[in-house]
Amino acid sequence: MFSIVDGLMSMKMDVYRQEEEQDPDTGALVKRFMFYKTVDCYARGVIQENVNRNIDKQTFGNTYSNTQALEVRTLQRLNQREKVKDIRDSAGNIIWYELNYPNDTGTVFEVVGSTPITDPFGSVVGYNTSIKRSENQQIGF
Repeated sequence: MFSIVDGLMSMKMDVYRQEEEQDPDTGALVKRFMFYKTVDCYARGVIQENVNRNIDKQTFGNTYSNTQALEVRTLQRLNQREKVKDIRDSAGNIIWYELNYPNDTGTVFEVVGSTPITDPFGSVVGYNTSIKRSENQQIGF
């Protein structure tokens, strides 16, 4: 059934879910992210002018840091054991991507938190989720 909320989700993104396995040799837990599903969404960058709390920034020093944050609206709730990649527009073009890594691959984002969106009658119609650029841009092992 089509609703007004469905019409607002004009983008798509791939969601990867964390799985854990135990290494048979060492007994250590090995975490990896496996493709879970593609979901409809609407994503936008978070821009703040507060001097003390810049969201999108690059810093150089002993280590290079590239920070970026987005707000994503979905019908399903995302949790912190998931990562997001390949956020695409309605034409299927990746919107957020890593330049020259190795050839403009989609940026990997970590889920920070999610909050429900309710209608005037108190029913949950979707979720707003904050995501941030992952320091590790590899998905898998």
